[in-house]
Amino acid sequence: MKTKYIVGTLALAWTVSAVAQAGEIPEKQLQSPPAVLESAAAGTVVFDDDGGRAQIIPHQAVPKREPSFHGGPVVTGASVQALFLGSGWREKANRAMESRALESLTRQASGSGLPGMPGMPGALQEDLLDPLDGKAVSDLEIQRRLDALVTSGHEPVDAGVVFVVFLAPGLRSTLGTSSSEKDFAAYHNHYHSAAGVVRYVVVPYEGESSRWLGNARASLAQTLMNPEGNAWY
Repeated sequence: MKTKYIVGTLALAWTVSAVAQAGEIPEKQLQSPPAVLESAAAGTVVFDDDGGRAQIIPHQAVPKREPSFHGGPVVTGASVQALFLGSGWREKANRAMESRALESLTRQASGSGLPGMPGMPGALQEDLLDPLDGKAVSDLEIQRRLDALVTSGHEPVDAGVVFVVFLAPGLRSTLGTSSSEKDFAAYHNHYHSAAGVVRYVVVPYEGESSRWLGNARASLAQTLMNPEGNAWY
């Protein structure tokens, strides 16, 4: 069986306060940014499969603090593609959750207060790689599948594209030695492809839908503010 996922594209132009502030100080972005997430709050960072730092939404609450700017790039407008990855999404009982996820991202964009915000069209596609029927998927495997997607069109990846990967129920996520079972509820990362820089969010499934979708929105917001780990955090 082939793994199926839904791809939905939504043009976003959210007004995120930290992103707006970053746009006011472009001269600072010309400086060499510091190491990725080198001064991030404890509990908000883990190491990925390649040994780099990745920003997470932890299961446990961590002390809140205002983000500060570290000189790196931000995403001031985005085209978000929601991917539903894993064979579990083929089950009829889970189809309604796909729609709820798409609606949640649409509401997040609409809540920006900007006029003329479009809806989110969806297109059913099949993963042409091996089926993803296992119990866990690594960050490198997600990158491999994203790369097959972005390079299939033989065109560069737009700088504003962010992929939000919703994992099917029962599919765990691993990030280096960390896992979605005990360490994180969502995370974002990026890698350099032949098609350009690919930025993405990974959201393991949770039975409590409000928490599941809240994790997706929070990690997506972090991606816009801090896409490569050296902007606002």
